[in-house]
Amino acid sequence: MEKVPPYTEPAPPYTEPAPPYKEQAMDCLSMRDYIRNFRLENCHHGDQGYSRVLLQLFGYTGHGKSCFINSCKYVIDDGAFRVYAKVAKSENKPETMIRTAYKLTDNITLVDNRGCVKMNKNETGAIYAQLGNFQALNTHVNWQTEFEDMVETLLNAERLDQSSDFIVPVLIYRADYQMTEKNSRSEMKEMLISARDITGLFPTVVLTHELSEHLSSTKEMFRQMGVENIFSLENYTEQDNKKTRGKHETILKCLQEIIKDIEFRMLEERDEITERIERKRILLKFAHQREMEKPRVKHQETDQETHQKKKKETCLLL
Repeated sequence: MEKVPPYTEPAPPYTEPAPPYKEQAMDCLSMRDYIRNFRLENCHHGDQGYSRVLLQLFGYTGHGKSCFINSCKYVIDDGAFRVYAKVAKSENKPETMIRTAYKLTDNITLVDNRGCVKMNKNETGAIYAQLGNFQALNTHVNWQTEFEDMVETLLNAERLDQSSDFIVPVLIYRADYQMTEKNSRSEMKEMLISARDITGLFPTVVLTHELSEHLSSTKEMFRQMGVENIFSLENYTEQDNKKTRGKHETILKCLQEIIKDIEFRMLEERDEITERIERKRILLKFAHQREMEKPRVKHQETDQETHQKKKKETCLLL
């Protein structure tokens, strides 16, 4: 008797794989939809009293905060390129003197905080007040020099109803900007840790000018400081705004990862009022320590001036 071979399913008809560009386009579209459709109320415990996300951009002047805002708006809005945030002409001539808000989606707002020129206690104090959301949006930012300045800022913040903002710190830093002194690196690390303590999230770092030869060393510097999320990119500008897949994907991935961090933090039960009180405590402690350090800093500055004067006199004698 002839054996009947076992039945096997016929092979499916051959179909051509989707061209790579279609898959990549879908990746961009799905990431953009994910960002546009993000809602705090869809998190694990709901919105927990938060009404919107503030992406707080901070860092040195002239490092690309305004350009990053224009790039994000360009990618998410998917329209013609527009200059929403004016761009500084140089690091010494910053354009942003006002803490300005730019709506990105229904639930996400970008904040262009005033950047610092020198990372000293006066300028970082004002940056911390902005990060803590104690400086009103769309108002002029003044550097703080006295303990009373911080107290006044916190008292004035009582008039603001901003406790329902979920704060996310984002450091914008030029990849070609090299820190030469160890003190500068330690001050940057201190700023990153303070930003984490104030907001509850370790800052995401966005490195602009990614074509710089210093990109690898700059990335490694921030990794050693404990930064997990580091993105390098070239911003779209008024002069160069032709859409490219690379620029679009990097900006979308950056925003997507930030949202994932928010969703992870929202797995915990949170209380926005308690967090705001804790932020005040951190800022008052910082301002008090700054006041206590003033005599020592003044003494160091006097020593430096004396040393420079003696050096000049020696050169004249020679």
